[in-house]
Amino acid sequence: MAQVPLRNVPAGKRVRIHGVNAEEGMRGRLCALGLTPGTELDVCSQGSGCCVRVRDTSVILCDQMAALLICEPLDDRPAATP
Repeated sequence: MAQVPLRNVPAGKRVRIHGVNAEEGMRGRLCALGLTPGTELDVCSQGSGCCVRVRDTSVILCDQMAALLICEPLDDRPAATP
């Protein structure tokens, strides 16, 4: 399946994080937010940032941080509803 940066995933889609293209400090910050390889998340909105739902928590990322997360869409499944 195609892998794309999180900032390119449209709202309403569910994805799995494949990798994190960041230096150690930023990688640690993203991991502390629960954004680790293998984690599934729902993209809630895109715009001047990216709102995702991960492990029952909403997280808002700036575009630069969302670009660091490489994701694979999950079979065009819609995001889970809260």
